[in-house]
Amino acid sequence: MRRSGGFVLLALCVSLSACDVASGGGGGSADGLLKPTAQPGATARAGGLGSAALVSRDTSGFTVSTPDGARKVRVTQDACAPLAYALSGTAVGKPATTVVRKATGEGAEVTVVLAEYASDQAQQAMDAIATALDACASGFTATVDGDEHKVGKVAPELAPEGVDQAMGVGATVTRSGRAAPAKAVILRSGNAIAYLSGTPSIPAPVLDAQLVKLRG
Repeated sequence: MRRSGGFVLLALCVSLSACDVASGGGGGSADGLLKPTAQPGATARAGGLGSAALVSRDTSGFTVSTPDGARKVRVTQDACAPLAYALSGTAVGKPATTVVRKATGEGAEVTVVLAEYASDQAQQAMDAIATALDACASGFTATVDGDEHKVGKVAPELAPEGVDQAMGVGATVTRSGRAAPAKAVILRSGNAIAYLSGTPSIPAPVLDAQLVKLRG
């Protein structure tokens, strides 16, 4: 699958018809748009998010499982919350339905959160991440499941074609004195978003398989 560049407002986006830029807006308090609400295993309807979720046969060489619980993410700066959620494998906003999977293989561990939103809330979530990337590019501190994560410089990275909107993000995260690369790719197709986060990478087989299933 071809990857394409094109940086716009520090968010990388690709559209089937035009570049749909995630730029600005989408703010809110921790109790509003920015509150993470992912619940593993929930599905909206038969043939809905469940049919878009990865299974092991989709990704040769990877084991796909369902995590036991949602991650608890806190940030010291509200403006950085959407970015912290995306990098930590947690949905932004208040999706109506979520499905969570974990893919492990090739020395990488990838969390995939599928989230379905009402109305224009999916676009608002993308906007919120783009705004956070602009505001928090120099780094921030987050707590994930009680562990402190110091996120260094955050930069946009390549995102794939084939959906309505896509963003790629890369950072170095220090935890317990050890630094490691962290990646996130956020894919929007209509009112559904796939949040992929991984360390030290998001291998192409996982990303490509999820893109195909999200697109339907």
